[in-house]
Amino acid sequence: MKESYWGKYWRRRVSRRRVLAGGATLAAGSAAILAGCGDDDDDDDAAAPAATQAAATQAAAAAADDDEPAEDSQAAEAEPADEPEEQAAAAEDRSRYGGTFNYSLVAYPTGFDPSITITFPQGMSTTYSQLMAFSITNDEFYPDAAQSWEQVDPETLVFNLREGVRFNPEAEGGREVNSEDWYISLRRYPDSRANRGSNVNELFFSFMDESQGATFDTPDDLTLRINQNKAFASNTRAFAAASLVVVSPERLAAEESGDLGQVSGINAGSGPYMFDDVSETRMTLKRNPNYYEHPEQIAGTRYNVDMPYIDAMEHVIITDGAARQARFLAGDSDYWGAVSKIDADAWADQPNVNVLTGPAIDDGGIMIQLAAAKWTPYPELSKALSMAMDWDGYIDVILSGEGRRSAPVSPTAFPKYALSQEEIREYQVYDPQGARQLWEANNGPEIFPELDTTVAAWSADYSHVQFIGQSFEDSLGVSVNYNPLELATYIASANGPTGTKDWHFFIAGNNAVSTMPDWNALVAYTPDGYGAIWGGNWYKGVNISDPWVNPDNPNYAENGGSEAGEAVRAALEITHPYARELQDYADRQAATTDDDERAEILKELQRRIFTRYCCTFPLPTQTTKYVAVGSRLKGLPPPPDGDQTASFGMWRAHNIWLES
Repeated sequence: MKESYWGKYWRRRVSRRRVLAGGATLAAGSAAILAGCGDDDDDDDAAAPAATQAAATQAAAAAADDDEPAEDSQAAEAEPADEPEEQAAAAEDRSRYGGTFNYSLVAYPTGFDPSITITFPQGMSTTYSQLMAFSITNDEFYPDAAQSWEQVDPETLVFNLREGVRFNPEAEGGREVNSEDWYISLRRYPDSRANRGSNVNELFFSFMDESQGATFDTPDDLTLRINQNKAFASNTRAFAAASLVVVSPERLAAEESGDLGQVSGINAGSGPYMFDDVSETRMTLKRNPNYYEHPEQIAGTRYNVDMPYIDAMEHVIITDGAARQARFLAGDSDYWGAVSKIDADAWADQPNVNVLTGPAIDDGGIMIQLAAAKWTPYPELSKALSMAMDWDGYIDVILSGEGRRSAPVSPTAFPKYALSQEEIREYQVYDPQGARQLWEANNGPEIFPELDTTVAAWSADYSHVQFIGQSFEDSLGVSVNYNPLELATYIASANGPTGTKDWHFFIAGNNAVSTMPDWNALVAYTPDGYGAIWGGNWYKGVNISDPWVNPDNPNYAENGGSEAGEAVRAALEITHPYARELQDYADRQAATTDDDERAEILKELQRRIFTRYCCTFPLPTQTTKYVAVGSRLKGLPPPPDGDQTASFGMWRAHNIWLES
């Protein structure tokens, strides 16, 4: 029988004189971390240490890489690397075509509009087309709906679109996609974010937001010119995000004049698949008969010449984590996702399971998020909370000894931009006695007599959350309550306005798009990322109803709150000093073309985050990522690419196939 985390912990506790105590027997296994905060990683059943979606996931270049590849590579024609002859021959093996891929969803999708929904990569990535992707393993871009692109100057990006890309037959008869379609699609994101509750972070699109001064040109059907409102060093990498896709304008339903519209129906894309049937318990997809042919095999980019090998996909909705796991282990589901090392070892001998391994580069994608409205007035108490966390114990127990300290920029994905392990340890000090003294000296027992947290109801196990809660209980003497929530409520609870949080701490998953340092884990801190809703940093147009964050805002008293008019919203800027400081650093690094200068700015930004203990603590992460797949699924690249839609992994790779 598989040993529980806690049995292992007790032995280590005795040998290492750990302070963590308590007798609760907790479930072992993997836990999903869907905070709904990312846009890339496959995240349905990610192990506790792996950030997913979320998000964010949910994947970076080899750990040995010291420099981020040039993302404004002026990159005209994306020349693919040569592929071994045997691989090219295998790609044309017609015996691999066919079959239905089976999968278990944890819940019915929260929506079908890619400008709004980020928790459904299984549907969005398969039914829509991106401009490009970025392979972390091969350190190169993969063209998709764009065949080439050029960064003309720091604020001008031109895409040359691929001829012959067509919408599926239900999207206005399957006509050809043109540059105007891309313009209409990309300009929707600010509107969806402001007016439709979108979880697509504006980090991906703010540089092309028309309300901030960006413009688009479409001189012909196959040319899209983006005149950015600012320089953004990671702009091309942003287009690897599964959310930035083209939709059929004819499938947009506007509610009123001037409304940019929301996707109406389920088939509005030009991707390799289209929805066949959708119900509350099951969704099926079939090949899009209009899917464009690639004029030649693009070596190494996971395309086939014409269509994906797999005929169809069937997603069965199973909300019970144990039932979903049993289905996978029985061989009735072809993909599970990231798992912990403990589960990877336990499943190694399962006849229907293969475990793929690779470098875990989504550092910082899982974090302890504090409800800023509750903690910001008490900086000494949030510092005590950090000191109460058994950081090394988390590595020993939850990560089975295979872990490293994390930071707002991944030490593995972006070593040049990251702080060293030694420096991170200086900020993450486990001192239970000192934590208790600081807690009691600052009235912690009276202010926080108990702590509430939220866990994923669809997961059979949340040992990682319980470990953290146990650290707080034993170090501070405070009781911790765990509130399970289903998917939609879980996401809403994580991402709601700062002043409405019904928890004290939340183990947030950021399905990091690990191809860009701005997103990675840093997005959880900066005001233009999730810092506005997680960290409580005052931000233009966000959190207007949170006066504690911005007490000096003259517009708040009369015009604040969710009903603030557009004129007031337009006038509001980042005014909280700490938020302004973080955003200034973030803006400087994003606009910097000198890589060494960018590295120094990012390092200083992280030091400032670490020395202010509110309101996000990055948790240690695995050094190796384990991904469980069904034994009949073949051809999926291992991590870091295999579970990343940004890298044309699980939900976009055309050359994965099912063994008969």
